[in-house]
Amino acid sequence: MKSLLAIVLLFVLAQLCEGEESSMSTATIKVKPDQVIGTINPNIYGHFTEHLGGVIYDGIWVGKDSTVPNIDGIRKDLVDWMKRISPPVIRWPGGCFADKYHWMDGVGPMENRPKRYGRWNDFTEPNLFGTHEFVRFCRLVGAEPYFAANVGTGTAEEFQSWIEYCNAPAGRTTLAELREKNGSKEPFDIKYWGVGNESWGCGGSFTPEDYCTEYRKFATWLPGYGKPLYLIGCGPNGNDPNWTKRFFTKFRDYFPPQINGWAPHYYCGSAGGALGFNEDQWYELIARGAEMEKLVHDQWAALAERDPNHDIKLIVDEWGCWHPGGTEINKAHTFEQMSTLRDALFAAVTLDIFNRNCDKVAMSCVAQLINNLHSLFLADGPKFVATPNFYVYEMYKVHQNAKGVQIEIASPIADFKVGDEKRTFPSLLGSASVSGKLMHISVVNTNVHQAVEAQIDLGVKVKGGKATVLTAEDIHAHNTFEKPNEVVSVSAPLTVSGSPPRRIKHTFPPASVTMLELDAE
Repeated sequence: MKSLLAIVLLFVLAQLCEGEESSMSTATIKVKPDQVIGTINPNIYGHFTEHLGGVIYDGIWVGKDSTVPNIDGIRKDLVDWMKRISPPVIRWPGGCFADKYHWMDGVGPMENRPKRYGRWNDFTEPNLFGTHEFVRFCRLVGAEPYFAANVGTGTAEEFQSWIEYCNAPAGRTTLAELREKNGSKEPFDIKYWGVGNESWGCGGSFTPEDYCTEYRKFATWLPGYGKPLYLIGCGPNGNDPNWTKRFFTKFRDYFPPQINGWAPHYYCGSAGGALGFNEDQWYELIARGAEMEKLVHDQWAALAERDPNHDIKLIVDEWGCWHPGGTEINKAHTFEQMSTLRDALFAAVTLDIFNRNCDKVAMSCVAQLINNLHSLFLADGPKFVATPNFYVYEMYKVHQNAKGVQIEIASPIADFKVGDEKRTFPSLLGSASVSGKLMHISVVNTNVHQAVEAQIDLGVKVKGGKATVLTAEDIHAHNTFEKPNEVVSVSAPLTVSGSPPRRIKHTFPPASVTMLELDAE
């Protein structure tokens, strides 16, 4: 922690010493507050939870009788930390698990709920965490629930019944009466519904045309009760425009039903592993994250062929790094991995892409929330820690509901190798937003060794602000139960006195994420 404070102090002092020469790299950033891209949907900062490994059981759900502090069985530490990032939406119950899940198994008295095959590693699903428990978790942290329906092994009738159970007014139907019997008289008013998950793979191994047939059947004439639903279709595995084009070619025949969002998934894999990577692999992984920009633009163009008005938005409801095993804190936590400073920069680069494309992207859900892949938290029994990824979300929450504006960055290029192939990558990446008289500029310095001094043209007069930075001396730094503060964010006042009215100079530390908050006059 002391070393991080020292790093922050150094870069604050550097920006004050404008007259001194520096060997650091230089860059220019131009913010264009009058060129609004759109409103940054808070749902871009969403999360994903699946009945997989330690995500639900031990991560979110510890049980009402647990010695671990809990609220109605839900881990209290998780609730408290989630409130710090203002989570807008959480997706559940999968993932691949969703296409084996039958929602009726997870309602009613817990002692009467059936035990089922849980898909992952032949795990037995106890169904202790179902619809009511998930909605309770969302309400505790202030997020909207997003349900993924079972298309792979379920029926359209089952899907419609789940909507009825959740949304029918009290006493209106038998399912509404059942919901009241199970403890919730008033409807849950669930808005977001995914029609299946990864239907090209674990969700049914459909072709685009076959999945389209299923989607149309599932999405036709759903219970409304005066509450508009937001229906999300399964997009491709990664950036596959062919899947999108083939689905919508068939979808537009005759009388297509409602569809509001299109959900491609993007996992970048790994480069050198979660902890054992070199500097070339540092850049390689972050560069793979930056490929999200191409995915967004290619999928948007594919949608435009059948949706020229762009009524359908992109919903990237699974994304993140997927490292090889070996860093799990608990071997029962399938796909659990340590997240380092590198993973935090990957997350920041991705979120900046969504901000810059906020006219196209309406939601994203990082995979996953806790104890799995690109998680924000790790937990094991009573132990709990926030990963570096959490601090990115805490820093970036200021972008939610703000106006995304154009930003131009000209920065030095870093050199790296993938095998024998030489490649380059920009040192600085970022996004900008405006909310009232506040401007926020998020900047990632990917350069491992060099600080970058940037001349920033703000386009407006400013009178002060603050800088929040996330960095560490070691690019492999990560937080553990024993050392929870190896990678945490630190804030410092931002001095703008003596600068031209609309310009400031700022130094971005190497291997860092920075959020600049500026008060406009």
